[in-house]
Amino acid sequence: MSFWQKIKEKIKKWLPVGQEEKTDMEFEPLNSDIPAPDMTKNESILHLPPMTSTRTNLPYQVMERYHDSRYWGWTERIRGYQDRLAQENFIPEIECKDEEIVRHFGSSQPASYYVLLHYLPASRKTLQNPVLLVHGAGHHANLSWCESSMEKGLLYSLSSSGRDVFAVSFAHPHGDNWQQAIQLSNIIRRIKEVVKTDKIDLIAHSKGGVPVWIYLAGLCSSWDAQYQGEVERYVMLGTPNRGLDFPFRHLFPNLSVIKLGISAPIACDSIMYYGSYIDTTKQSIYRDGGGFPGSCQLLYRWDDKYPIEMQSKTLYDGGQNMFFHSRGIDAAIREGDHLMEKLLSSPIDSEIEVHILAGNKPYFNGVRGERDAQSDGLVFVDSVLFTDGIATSPNQVKRKDVLPLNHLELLYHPDAHQWVLDGFLSQCD
Repeated sequence: MSFWQKIKEKIKKWLPVGQEEKTDMEFEPLNSDIPAPDMTKNESILHLPPMTSTRTNLPYQVMERYHDSRYWGWTERIRGYQDRLAQENFIPEIECKDEEIVRHFGSSQPASYYVLLHYLPASRKTLQNPVLLVHGAGHHANLSWCESSMEKGLLYSLSSSGRDVFAVSFAHPHGDNWQQAIQLSNIIRRIKEVVKTDKIDLIAHSKGGVPVWIYLAGLCSSWDAQYQGEVERYVMLGTPNRGLDFPFRHLFPNLSVIKLGISAPIACDSIMYYGSYIDTTKQSIYRDGGGFPGSCQLLYRWDDKYPIEMQSKTLYDGGQNMFFHSRGIDAAIREGDHLMEKLLSSPIDSEIEVHILAGNKPYFNGVRGERDAQSDGLVFVDSVLFTDGIATSPNQVKRKDVLPLNHLELLYHPDAHQWVLDGFLSQCD
């Protein structure tokens, strides 16, 4: 057995039962000088500095690096050691289906003390900050930023513009936002370690903006995940800055989740389905369902501004009717420990530039989503553009714009990509 094979076997012994590496890939020593595949005709792909055997000054450890991605120059699997990081519950509908992501995590149900860091170098070098991309609910880095059935992702526009691009893939696609905020701290420290930079820019989509807010507001300091002034610009794409109440407003999306097996939470814990009541607790947003631990943390009541239709009153307020049972939005907000209310009184560092893009197209493939007010089909425009809680200084908010895009097109549409790039032009001046 070679020296590095012996090292690999030792690392396997450090992992919890069930998390051993499930790949036939060749292990690469972390201090290797062998260059990565030239995916972008750029020879500046970064290399890891030698890893020490102790964790005396860092709360994380790089476990392995992979060079076999369809999109990235390399991907690292990182283990965080903060006390709050733990295994979260999965149901089949939310397990990762991307073979590459599963292989790099070593599991389709990875523990949340693991996180993936992806990297693609700029196609041409400039003096711009590296950028970190943070995906939303139900996604991972490949799906959010690389490509979909619709368009190429933002990854390529950023790399072509001269930026080193990093992205995170959280272990749980609907995970607890506190755990994800802690992992963001680990990821940002790792980027600084690799790139030797003082500043980065952040781009978050949808739910991804909530752990970002937690981190930038300095709310994770007690878990060795304190904000250290690393972020210069924060770009938000469809982030619910005053929360959302979509699951409780309309019954039809709840039925669609059950019928189509969609990776999304529902507000009912039982529902009439083809003439019989079925228990839908596992698919529900409530904590005893367990599959969507971060979703109840996003909730905020909007019924004072946008009234609830009569047919949805039981869903919103809680109770039983002939079609379903709901515990109501207040119960779910309590289970999320009123996170949105806490964030609304916890602004981020005042030195961070803020750029916000909302969409006002509520249709997905011809099917209307959120219809009670102007929205991107999921999040109200008013919520995305609400900055009173996140940014205390008007000068901090550089842009608030709305484009005719739905929630997913904010990720993939060329107009959204150009909007992002336009906001970075001043950094090149």
